[in-house]
Amino acid sequence: MERQPVLEVIAVDVEDAKAAEEGGADRIELVSAMSEGGLTPSYGVMEHVVSQVSIPVYVMIRPHSRSFRYSADDIHAMTRDIRVARELGAAGIVIGALSGEGEVDLLSLQSCMAEAQGLGVTFHRAIDVSASLTEALKAINTMGNVERVLTSGGKRTAPEAILELKQLQELGQTLNIAVMAGSGVTIEGIETLVSQTGITEIHMGSGVRREGSFDHPADSQLISQAKQQLLHASQPFMDSSAIRNGPKSKGGPVT
Repeated sequence: MERQPVLEVIAVDVEDAKAAEEGGADRIELVSAMSEGGLTPSYGVMEHVVSQVSIPVYVMIRPHSRSFRYSADDIHAMTRDIRVARELGAAGIVIGALSGEGEVDLLSLQSCMAEAQGLGVTFHRAIDVSASLTEALKAINTMGNVERVLTSGGKRTAPEAILELKQLQELGQTLNIAVMAGSGVTIEGIETLVSQTGITEIHMGSGVRREGSFDHPADSQLISQAKQQLLHASQPFMDSSAIRNGPKSKGGPVT
């Protein structure tokens, strides 16, 4: 299945979101508390960001950073956050949960997935601390409405996990679920990452900020550079897919 190149940029506020759109990002992951790895943003931030940009906004649904294990009370809060995100116009959510054994916690996520009907869903980097990346991806695929997983291949950064990401990408193509590479991705490293894994969805945060730091806002010029690098690096995969699938009619869907 052909997947168009997609650049997703982390935003923590409206300034970031506007820079992402101006720079040509395809999607925004809206979070708070990046020092904690990213938590659910406030409802006020959700509303303002969604109203100020036209590209899809996916809202992080993560109530705390202690672990990816959630109590019934946590799940209750997460379900309500998903409902509010939808009501405020978000295009999707970013979510994940694991059991004590490091497996995808399908049971806990049932109510969240039911509330997320009609929204896009990304399973976040909880997969990177699961007991098995491939088994986790298979389990995530059974949830039905998950479009993609965000992963660094189980390593600290995506560039350290080329082999693992390539394996996940191949499995994802079989399951028809997208794999998006994130963590430690730099503009200069996009071409190698894409060419060696076949992954054409890239997630960036500090890599599109001055000095590579969340102390600075997202930079539209850096985002534009990242997008151009991604388009260039993805071209061989798009060309080969077009050859396999034959010519497309004009006016087809754009993802």
